[in-house]
Amino acid sequence: MKKLIAIIILYVINTSILFSQTETLKKPKLVVGIVVDQMRFDQLYKYEEKYSNDGFKRLMREGFNYKNTQYNYIPTVTAPGHASIYTGTTPSMHGIVGNSWYDRYLGQDVDNVKDTTEIIIGSKEGNNTGISPKKLLTNTISDQLRMSNNFKSKVISISFKDRAAVLPGGHTANAAYWHDWQTSPGYFVSSSYYMNELPDWVTKFNNLGRSNQYLDTVWNTLYPLENYIESAADNNKYEWILRGKSSPTFPYDFKKLRETYKELNTEYQLLWISPYGDKLLTDFAMEAIKNENLGVDDATDMLTISYSVPDVVGHTFGLQSVELEDIYLRLDLEIGKLLKYLDEKVGKGAYTLFLTSDHGAIQVASYLNDLKLPTGIARIAQYKDTLTGYLNTKLGDDSWIQNFDGNQVYLNRSTISKHGLQLQSVQQDVADFLANLNGISGALTAYNLQTNEYNDGLRKLLQNGYHQKRSGDIILTFDPGFIQSSNSELDISSVKGAAHGTGYAYDTHVPLLWFGYGITHGESIRKISVTDISPTLAMMLNLQLPSGNIGNPLAELF
Repeated sequence: MKKLIAIIILYVINTSILFSQTETLKKPKLVVGIVVDQMRFDQLYKYEEKYSNDGFKRLMREGFNYKNTQYNYIPTVTAPGHASIYTGTTPSMHGIVGNSWYDRYLGQDVDNVKDTTEIIIGSKEGNNTGISPKKLLTNTISDQLRMSNNFKSKVISISFKDRAAVLPGGHTANAAYWHDWQTSPGYFVSSSYYMNELPDWVTKFNNLGRSNQYLDTVWNTLYPLENYIESAADNNKYEWILRGKSSPTFPYDFKKLRETYKELNTEYQLLWISPYGDKLLTDFAMEAIKNENLGVDDATDMLTISYSVPDVVGHTFGLQSVELEDIYLRLDLEIGKLLKYLDEKVGKGAYTLFLTSDHGAIQVASYLNDLKLPTGIARIAQYKDTLTGYLNTKLGDDSWIQNFDGNQVYLNRSTISKHGLQLQSVQQDVADFLANLNGISGALTAYNLQTNEYNDGLRKLLQNGYHQKRSGDIILTFDPGFIQSSNSELDISSVKGAAHGTGYAYDTHVPLLWFGYGITHGESIRKISVTDISPTLAMMLNLQLPSGNIGNPLAELF
């Protein structure tokens, strides 16, 4: 009886402490945003039987799964994806219309985060190519968090890619860090936009030489090769062969391969097609949590993490590859390791985490072709030559096209004006002509996009991706299954690696998992968009919505 009474008393005390902690915790101590570059929704389930219980499965088992999360604009590429997740709006408003775009006023291509007024901080070799978020035209949920409490909240943003670190952090992040593969030690670096020198903990991390250590390894499959039944044969024609190898097959001896890549000053880029790249980023994220004291006080902090390796592996080997499957199986372990660390350092149930992707991808075009599935090549150079011939014949020889790149056509407006022609009329004429070419499913003019309101379909996606000052005069869509190429001689049978960028489901359908503080287990098949993530966080944290927000809070989470 005495033992029973003692047990009851102990239970009451512990329960009281638990309820007390729950009642006093009015908001999460830390928000963690994870973006897995090029992850399609189906990859949560394709390899599910081989995932551990502590990574993706834990997020699905304990968290909330939005199974019908879609991108609501074109183009579905990295920079617009990260910008849209954290601004709650589309390129039409935040202005990041691509990883790069043509600037008609400067007459040249511009990068989404390159900034000549800033310099790189921490580069071993004095790389002075500046980086900043200045081209992002709206603020982010991370900016709103910082401003809400007079900048007591910390925002740290990390990735292998500069754009995937800079854009999520917004304009007011304490720091953004990315992996500079061009430096001989493979350091994590930042920009003078954020700091004059790296914090001691980043310098110490770099000096550990983990980039070197991880390159002096051999990548073999996590499980016996014959168990990878979800993928094609290890040796197949749809994959690029790395320099220094005779076939696209396991094992990958990076210690040996790096000697070949060293001649091109790209040896550290090998980490971008290695599971050890994801491991390195997780190591760095955990050091950031510890050394920046994230989630230790009353002001909610934010950590954004973007895993870039799946994207590079997808482009190199394709969605059918054993390499990509192994990357996801090992990334699953990294997610599990990160969750365990957050439980220990911040507290289980004391942080809110979401996981999504910046875009999906299409299977390798040659693979689809062999399966007799719809596919093809949108030959941009041929389109440009054909259009040039048409305009010269109809309007007279002159420089009618300022730039034709991908799905964007920029007309030479000074030439049009010189000939006394109406811009709107020439735009429509070009759109009508291009829409009849093989592989092009539609063409909308800038005038159409500025004056009409489209409610659904690819036209709506084009409109959401159109920015009046940064986009072209005519925007194209291509047939389903088609990939873009500037190589007029490329045969579809020789295409290798995955691609993305369209408004079709293979590019727009991505995972969205919520987990941790304030999240109950469940799932929904309601169609939502990644632009709903930021307003959801705003409601959770009682923040003003980001300046350009068009998304809606996800009601199921409340």
